[in-house]
Order: sequence, then structure tokens, then C-alpha cells
Amino acid sequence: MRITVIGYHNGDASQNGVRIAQSWTMQRHNVQMIDFDADDIIEKVLKHRSEFCLVTQGREFDHFILEELRSKGIFLVQWIPDEYGPKDPPGGLWFDKIKGIYNLLMCETRGIVPLLKDYADEVIWITQFFDNRYHWCTERRGQYSFDVGFLGGPNPSQSSIRLKFLKQLIKDGCDVQVGGGDFFWGHLRSEIPPNKYFSDGMLIGGEMAKFYSRARIGLNFINDKLPQYELAVSNRILKTVGSGGFLLTQEVEGLEDLLIPGEHCITYSPMDYHDFAEKIDFYLKNNSLREKIALQGKTHVLANFNIDKITAGFISTIRQKMG
Repeated sequence: MRITVIGYHNGDASQNGVRIAQSWTMQRHNVQMIDFDADDIIEKVLKHRSEFCLVTQGREFDHFILEELRSKGIFLVQWIPDEYGPKDPPGGLWFDKIKGIYNLLMCETRGIVPLLKDYADEVIWITQFFDNRYHWCTERRGQYSFDVGFLGGPNPSQSSIRLKFLKQLIKDGCDVQVGGGDFFWGHLRSEIPPNKYFSDGMLIGGEMAKFYSRARIGLNFINDKLPQYELAVSNRILKTVGSGGFLLTQEVEGLEDLLIPGEHCITYSPMDYHDFAEKIDFYLKNNSLREKIALQGKTHVLANFNIDKITAGFISTIRQKMG
């Protein structure tokens, strides 16, 4: 198919739009990438003779300029990895900019699909993907540097427990490493002892995979302060498991769409530090069981959620919707 992908590109492989476009190119589709701030977007799409145009979010982008493409018969698709619902400040306010423009919205958060039903001709849930090329780990698991690792910010406006649980683990003497960059932590970085703070910068790609592989246990927290429909399964889950890490995550609705608890990962009761700490202690002591689950999880993710399989599914779905 002839496809245009519009998003934040600039040759930066950390951008989702670039990786989706590369995946489609490897599947022998004719794909052009256009940056949100490019000149003559409409002319470029028309010149390419695109059958459909995929836009990867774009909170600041002027989506109304795409109406001309739709009037000329080009199918418009919006890919939304957001956990916010419409009208929710600050992350959901941009939805008004896309209302009535797109033929199809594809949402990674199942709970916002019914909330957006009037925003496009059709709104569907699609699964996340793991980019097994971009996040490929060059190290063999087992070269541990620390017991427990977490990548991400404290997110105090969305999570009541991230910083609380991490600080308590450190206080209890657990060998913890926290990363995520000062951009995420700001003044709250002072809450984490310097020897427990892994990196001054963001870890992406293979370096992120290496972090998860070097941790005996990788952590995930849900954002309990968000509305219930926004308790989405973070993409951190697939990144941790796909990189070969052992994942300990809170119980959250929708996890079974990706992983089977007890087989591919382990869960703990939301808001329950005692259960959280007990699970960490148990799996630190039971190496063979922990590594069996980590390997089963990685095998499962690479087989079922690798980027090429999921983006091929995008194409099949879009073709079906185009009629």
C-alpha cells in the first residue's frame, strides 16, 4: 500500500511514528514520513498518491488542514497511545482538535474508546507493540547489577504510591536503582539517594533494555489518581518483559490482554506495600522460578507483540475499514 505517516520524526528512531513507518517499509509498503512542522503537507500526501494517512497523535498539530485530504478520498487514521480521556486536563484537552476529522481512531487504552465514539466515523481499540529491533538488548540476562529497577518519573499528580513505595524499599535496605532523567524527576530527585539514582539522562532503545535485563526485578506502577478508565496498561510492561526482564506490576484491568500473571509476569495488590515487598523478597530468593517466568514472558512478547506483527495487523484493520 501507499502510505503517509505524519508525526514527530526528524530521523529520531525513538519516535513511534518513525518505527511504525520503518516496520511498514520492511513489509514492502511504500511509505513516506512527514514531520508535523513540514511545509506543504497536503501537497506531499497527494503527490505520494497515498491510500491512507496515519497521524501519530500530535497535540499541537493543526489537524483541520487534513480535511482537504479526506475530501479527496484519502482515508485518515489517528493512532492514540494516550491514557487520557477527552476533556481531562492537561493531557486530554487536545481531542477537540481532531473531532470530526478522522475516519478511524485507533486507541491503545480500551477505556477511552466509548468516550471518543462521537469523535470519528469509527473508534477501535488496538493492542500495544514491542519494538524488538529498537529495544534489542545486547547483553545476556544474568549479568545483574542490582536487585530492583524502575524507569520513569515519580508522577505525583497521577500516582500516590510510586515515590512512596520506592522510598520505602530503599529505607528497608533493598538494592534499588531508579532512572528516568531529571526531566521527569525535577526537585523530587532529592527524595532518592544519589547512589540509588541510575542515570542523569533518559534511557531509551538498547540502553533501556539493558537496564531491565540487569535488574533481577523490574517494577511497574499504575496511576491510581487518574479516572478508572485511564488505568491503562503502561507500555513499560511490554518493554520490561520484551527486553527479557522479570516484571512485577500492580493488578490492573486489561493486563490479561497482554500477559498472563503467574506465567509471564507477577502482580501485587494495588496500594498494598506489604504484598509488594513480600513478592519482591520471594522472587529475589527464588532465582529459578523468577528466571523461568522472565523467559516465558520474553518468548510470549516477541512471538505475539513484536512490532511487525502488530503493525501488519494495523494494515489489515485499516484495509477492512476502508472497504
